Amino acid sequence: MKNCTLCQERIADKLNSHIIPKFMCKRLFENSNPRHSIQLSKDGKQFKLQDVPKENNIFCKQCENRFEKLETYFSRVLIEINSLQNAVRKYEIELTDNQDVLSCNDITPSLFHLFFYSLLWRASISKHILFDTFKIGTEVQEELRIFLNENLFDTQKDLLLNAKTITKIPIYHTCFIKPKNNTRGIFSAYNFAPNAYAIYTVDYALFFYTKEDDCMPAHKLYGNISNEIIKVVLANDENWKVLNNSVVKNMLDYQTPR
Repeated sequence: MKNCTLCQERIADKLNSHIIPKFMCKRLFENSNPRHSIQLSKDGKQFKLQDVPKENNIFCKQCENRFEKLETYFSRVLIEINSLQNAVRKYEIELTDNQDVLSCNDITPSLFHLFFYSLLWRASISKHILFDTFKIGTEVQEELRIFLNENLFDTQKDLLLNAKTITKIPIYHTCFIKPKNNTRGIFSAYNFAPNAYAIYTVDYALFFYTKEDDCMPAHKLYGNISNEIIKVVLANDENWKVLNNSVVKNMLDYQTPR
């Protein structure tokens, strides 16, 4: 059995590791009978997706536990972001160039980057067919692995305390978008241009750029790059529809470099 992909020290003995956290895929199978959702293949074809993507023997149990501590925290954060009712943390909606943007004032930026990068990195290292068109370059992938391995902890208390002292965060443009009215989207992950990557999880769209020059201007304006207040774009129904409809076109127009 091979070693854990994250720590590279312990045996990868964990079964059924989620590539994307289960709580981010809760609505994949909403109102579907029989239970399924739609996944887009790398050539733009649709096929049924009947379970959240999982993989065996890529992590050790200890590293899986470290991911779970991070995910538990952000499952609560995203519940707040989705409703903004009875929120423990402070949020503020601002209008920027006719776009509603949610400022997450009480979320430690380094902690957010840990979570965001954990999603990107796991999708990139996955051998699951659903992530066949999502591959980050080797050097960036290793940079993210080291950042995650150094800053994920066995307890949530240690995770939160350490996040406040992190000073070296891999600097890349990212953008986190959710529908303003919780309108469902699709599930997909792919490279949509050189140095540009996207993950759609039905309720969210995540964008990541490894070269600043390739980052879309809007994603620079509304996105996150450093230890500043974290922003979440709130897309209206029409913009969310356009965003999701663009996936098929982008996947047909661009093929992942091999």
